[in-house]
Amino acid sequence: MTAIVLAVSLLLAGPSLLAVARGTGEVDTALLHLVLALVVTSVAAQVVRTVVRGYQDQPARTPAEATEPETGPGRRRDDR
Repeated sequence: MTAIVLAVSLLLAGPSLLAVARGTGEVDTALLHLVLALVVTSVAAQVVRTVVRGYQDQPARTPAEATEPETGPGRRRDDR
């Protein structure tokens, strides 16, 4: 996941880094954009990782369980 975070951060900060390379931008601005891109990308990666793990932790339902109506407390299957 670290390689993806670094790649996306460099892609997001790319215009600022390119401006520094051409001499039309400031180094401080490019570094600020790079740091902000790293922070945003790493937080987004943590959120995605948490969501995916939440879905992985849910028990898998079989197709028969998915089609049956769920019964609540005090309800029988023939109550509709």
